[in-house]
Formats: sequence, C-alpha cells, structure tokens
Amino acid sequence: MKKYFTITFFFFIALMSCTKTINVDLNNASPQIVIEGIITDQTFAQVNITQSVMFSNSNNFPTVTGATVKVTDNLNNNFSLTESAPGFYSNKILFGVPGRTYNLSVTINGVNYTASSTMPQKVNLDTLLLTKIPYFNKMLTVVQPQYKDPTGIANYYSFIETITYPNNTSSSGFFFVWDDRFNDGGVSTRPLIVADSTIISGDTVNVEMRCIDKNVYRYYNSLSGLQQNSTTPENPVSNITGGCLGYFSANTTQRKKVAIP
Repeated sequence: MKKYFTITFFFFIALMSCTKTINVDLNNASPQIVIEGIITDQTFAQVNITQSVMFSNSNNFPTVTGATVKVTDNLNNNFSLTESAPGFYSNKILFGVPGRTYNLSVTINGVNYTASSTMPQKVNLDTLLLTKIPYFNKMLTVVQPQYKDPTGIANYYSFIETITYPNNTSSSGFFFVWDDRFNDGGVSTRPLIVADSTIISGDTVNVEMRCIDKNVYRYYNSLSGLQQNSTTPENPVSNITGGCLGYFSANTTQRKKVAIP
C-alpha cells in the first residue's frame, strides 16, 4: 500500500511555493525525518524539518522542533540556524556565494544528518520568449527561457513557472529540471511545456531559473520521474546522509516575468 505525501520547495521571502505530490511506498512504515534546505545567492539560508506520515494518518506533516542546525563552508566559516517558527530554521546573514561549497549538519534527538552542496556559477537568464506549439487538438502558449550555456562545463538547471492571472491570483508552480548534455555551449530556448497549461492573453508568467549542482539535479530528476510514473514505489534520491528524506541545495537564482499579449 502506497502513501501519497507532499514535498514543498521553499522559494523564500515573498516568493511562491511549489508543491509536488509523489507516490512513495512507505508501507505504513515509521515516520521519517524530511529535511528541505536551501541557500541561494539572493536569499538567506533556510531549512524546513518535518516528518512523513503513515498511510492511516491524514496529510498533516508534523514539524520537528528543537533540532540543532549548522552550516559550514569550504573557507571554514561557521553558521548556526535558529528556529524562527516550528520546524523552520534560518540564518539571515548567510547568503550563498557561487563556487563555494556548503555543508549542512542537522542533529535531531542525537541522530546526525549531513549534506554537502556546491553553488555553481550563475548562468545569466537573458530573456523569456513566447511561442505557440500544437498539442493534440489545441495550441499551447509556452514560455522559452533563453540563456547561453557555458562551453565545456557540466551545467544543471531547474525552472519554476508560475502564472499570475488578471485577478491577481496565481497558479501553483510548475517545476522543470534538465542538464546541458545536448546543448553544451549553445544558446538554449528549450520551452517550459505544461500539458494542461492555462496560459492565455492577459496573464503574466513568472519564471525562476536556478543553477543547481549534480546531486541536487539527481534528486529533482528522480522526483520528476516519480511523478511521471506513479507506479514506481521508491523515494527520490536524497543528497542527505543519515537516513532521511529531502534535499539540501546551494544554488543561484534569478527571476523574470513576461506579459501574455
């Protein structure tokens, strides 16, 4: 028997959040710790800690309080993250620097969980293009982020697309992840295709572009694969050791928006 649970990606400050409901075979196992941590070059470090729930429980994920959360970097700087809300830990002076490696340590009831992530150099998001593509019996309006991929470097990207409607309500964030294996050194205009897209004239499309490291890419990619094949009962590949779910990412971030004529 499988348990559906939701992992929330924190996009910080007054930003949107993106939820992904994935099908994971927990088999009524004991609750697991879920750690979701992120450091960007634009927003301060934040870590959210919750517990997964068993199949017989409601989708109300308990927060984990009283954890010890620390971050060090490869220049021997040390930072403590304090609990500003139940299960939510942050340090408002810790902003990420491209090229620097960050090490996360979380201790909960004597159990230590660790992770490491290196923030890539930022690849500039030049502009957002608009195009229409045929999809079955309809035409979809899609956004194409345009950027120049660096030559000879393995790059990994994630994108979050959110639609703001004329009444100022917003859609949930649509999440995309890919690498540059087939476009190394080229100009990318790969479209953000959502099969049930509702983008129409008058909407505003907001896109966040993240440059992520390989291990975070593997996590996001496995998460995407689980969504596309819900019959595969496995957890996404976490980059955190110690026996928990979740991820830790040090990534650059930038945002652009485009109005739909």
